[in-house]
Amino acid sequence: MNLSVEDIAHATHGAYIGDDTTARRRIRGFTWDSRKIAPGDLFFALPGEHVDGNDFIRQAIAAEAGAVICTRTPDDALCAVAGEFDCPLIVVSDGVRALSALAAAWRSKLHALVVGVTGSTGKTSTKDLLQAVLREHFATAATSGNYNNELGAPSTILNAPENTEVLIVEMGMRGFGQIKELCDIASPNIGVVTNIGVSHLELLGSRENIARAKSELLAALPPNGLAVVNADDDMTDEVIAASDLQNKNTTVMSFGFSTQADVYATDVDYDEEGSANFQMHVGDAEPVTVHLSLPGRHNVYNALAAAVVAFYLGLKPATIAHGLARAEASGMRMEIVRSPRGITIVNDAYNANPDSMRASLDTLKHMDCPARRIAVLGDMAELGEQEYDLHVQLGHTAAEASLDQLICVGSLAGGIATGAIESGMPADAVHRFDSVDDAHSFLLDFLGDGDLVLLKASRCMELERLMEGVVD
Repeated sequence: MNLSVEDIAHATHGAYIGDDTTARRRIRGFTWDSRKIAPGDLFFALPGEHVDGNDFIRQAIAAEAGAVICTRTPDDALCAVAGEFDCPLIVVSDGVRALSALAAAWRSKLHALVVGVTGSTGKTSTKDLLQAVLREHFATAATSGNYNNELGAPSTILNAPENTEVLIVEMGMRGFGQIKELCDIASPNIGVVTNIGVSHLELLGSRENIARAKSELLAALPPNGLAVVNADDDMTDEVIAASDLQNKNTTVMSFGFSTQADVYATDVDYDEEGSANFQMHVGDAEPVTVHLSLPGRHNVYNALAAAVVAFYLGLKPATIAHGLARAEASGMRMEIVRSPRGITIVNDAYNANPDSMRASLDTLKHMDCPARRIAVLGDMAELGEQEYDLHVQLGHTAAEASLDQLICVGSLAGGIATGAIESGMPADAVHRFDSVDDAHSFLLDFLGDGDLVLLKASRCMELERLMEGVVD
């Protein structure tokens, strides 16, 4: 971001409190955390669930904020402090809308091509892979971690430098209209839909509705844009129909294992850590070998999605393969950690839904394991009325995943245990715990040298806490 205070006030429709000199001040950084203010930053005083940023405006001013956006009308005393420190105030009625409006204003000044990435699973990994491929050839900026909501997407845009050539924006959603709102800010030129699963079933009710919600990204593309879709996903036709691509001049390209896809994979095998090697076929070019450092068949899909975008932007297949090999995953996504005792932890505890659970179990099956192969699976959230049945179905999958031990954590995860035993897994190999603390106490004594352990659950479970004392 590089905007004047006057530009910021205009973009956010805020009431400006300050003089003409401070109105011309340039702002290049921002934060809504008063503890992280660097001199000259814009401070967004956002009201939160537990803390109201308006209560920390004085601290922000004392930390030499370049300007402050207030979401509560400042009193005379606060205005006096702002005047004393030469810090202009901008008063808005809605801080999140102001943040979005400011991001849209900065987006309009960027000459970057914007790639929006959404889907039920694989958003963050696809973003990581795409960034790894593009950053050596373009000035590239991207979403940090999986910061993909109504705060994260605007933040990604505002953090993009002026010279950005490609901006990758991850887009999450919890209901209809949310991706459209993010697209109104980001104005994507390229849209990637990784897949349509059952995450957010609680809010949207069906995969058809999830497909329609995800299609908002493709519907927002300009006539000369690119839509990237999964050739193997049974809901892709629904996504295309809902986004009305047939009646626009939008290019549609696909990825997958189907040889009908524009970019597809064959001859997949796995190394000792479960990372895939495969032949990548791109258009009419000779196939190239890709060696991923990210484990799992699901990451082959994510790599192929990234490859479609890179190919569209002019990169050659060999160059794409080189970039894919250099990609690293964001934290707690199939992150491999080894303990001094020789225990290998696969920390995939950032989030979970039935599709990503199955993918992680499949990956575990392909990894070398000198001792016991153990899956620690916790509750999956936001699955609606089908939540228990979906946990039981996952238990059936777990029973077929070549596990030696299955540990289920949480009330819903009891369904996983039930399903596993129903499908023939020995009852003495299945362990149930109501809480992470109870499971942790058990694991400290239970795990031994050479064990391979998968941790996977929804974010609310904080299953990564099970690593304490195991890998220290």
